[in-house]
Amino acid sequence: MTMVTTRSEAERPSRSPEPSAHQDPHADSPGVDAADAVEGSGPRDAPRAGLKGVRTWRPTPRLLWAVTAVLLLAAVAVAATLGRTAWQQQREVDNGAAALAAGKQIAVNFVTMNAATFDADTKRVLAESTGAFQKEYASTLAQLKPVVTANKTVSTVERAEASLVSSDDDSAKVIVGVVAPTSNASTPTAEKKTYRLRLDLVKVGDAWKVSTLDFVS
Repeated sequence: MTMVTTRSEAERPSRSPEPSAHQDPHADSPGVDAADAVEGSGPRDAPRAGLKGVRTWRPTPRLLWAVTAVLLLAAVAVAATLGRTAWQQQREVDNGAAALAAGKQIAVNFVTMNAATFDADTKRVLAESTGAFQKEYASTLAQLKPVVTANKTVSTVERAEASLVSSDDDSAKVIVGVVAPTSNASTPTAEKKTYRLRLDLVKVGDAWKVSTLDFVS
C-alpha cells in the first residue's frame, strides 16, 4: 500500500524536545558555576552585599570632631595669613600717601614767603623739619629776614605737583614741582617761577618731617 503525505503534515515544524523538569538548565553550559548563576555574572572576588565577615568602615564621632577641628584651625590660619598680608599692604599704601601729602605741603610752605608774615612763615617750616636741614635753615634766618623785609618780597604757590619716589615705615623720598608767582619792590607785578625740590622725609612720632631739601633741575 502506498502512503500519501499531505501538505499540512509536511510543512508542520518539528517540536524540540522539552527539557525535563529535573534537568538543570545550565547543565549544558560549560564553565558556568551554579553559585555564579544564582548570584550573578560578576567576578568571584568582588564584595557581595550581605556576606558574613565583611565589615564596612565607619568614622567614629570623635574622629569626625578631630578632623573638623583640624580643618577649622587650618582655615583660621590661612585667613589670618591673608588678613595680615592685606593689612600690611594697606599700611604701606597709607604710609606712602601720608608721606607724599606731607612732602608736598612742606615744599609749599618752604616756597611761600611774605615780608609781612616772615616770622610765622619760617616758624612753620622749622616745625616741619628736623636734623641737618632744620639746623641749616634756622642758621640762615638772621640774614634772610632783612633782605626779604627790605625788598618786600612776596612768594606764593599757584600750583604744586608731587610724586613719591620711595617709602617705608619711617622714611620716604618725594619730588615736588612748584609754580610760585613772586613779586618784590623792583618787580611789583608777580612773575611765575618754577621750582623742583627733592625732599628726604623721616617719621618723627606720627608726623613726617623733612631732613634734607634740595633744588633739582
